[in-house]
Amino acid sequence: MNLPTLSALALALGALSSTVLAQAAVTGAPELAQPAKAVPTQTPHKKMDRLVIQGLASKLPSGWTPTAPSNSMRVAQFEVSAGAGAQSGELVAYFFAPRQGGGHEANIGRWASQFTGAQGKPVTPKVSTSKHGSTEVTLVELQGNYARGVGMGPAGDAKPDQALLTAMIETPVGRITLQMHGSVKTVAAHRARFLNFAKGFRPA
Repeated sequence: MNLPTLSALALALGALSSTVLAQAAVTGAPELAQPAKAVPTQTPHKKMDRLVIQGLASKLPSGWTPTAPSNSMRVAQFEVSAGAGAQSGELVAYFFAPRQGGGHEANIGRWASQFTGAQGKPVTPKVSTSKHGSTEVTLVELQGNYARGVGMGPAGDAKPDQALLTAMIETPVGRITLQMHGSVKTVAAHRARFLNFAKGFRPA
């Protein structure tokens, strides 16, 4: 084959290759298309400096990271940083309109029924009430073996050395209920922050 023939063949192959590439760009051929960008599985939670519930707000302390609420009853949910030598805990916020959510005595009895002490004995809750502006805060503290549930009595296996800190905050628009639970060390490490947070709700 002479040189002019080879040159003509090369030009023809080049033109064919250009045609294939152009068609691939138009049709989106997989082997030549741009790689697809990864789509996030969920939207990251924005950093929050306060929690607003029904027009009332309180400043969030450090060490609480917002997470997606695990059910529709929860208006907010946070992971609480671990105390020394312990695991992280959880803080959950609920809101109940007036005349909803049950009475204080019934709720305290239900939470206490999920705790047992040494040799399976009942645990007596520590309860205190205080006024803060237009809100009244009832604080309930429990400690022992804890089988967290939604009804009376334990649900599943109890975890030892657990604590539950609950604040029932009566406001002009309804009740805000905050619950922090986790290991005794973790809850103790955040107790003062929890109290300041529960007592700090004011009009946003």
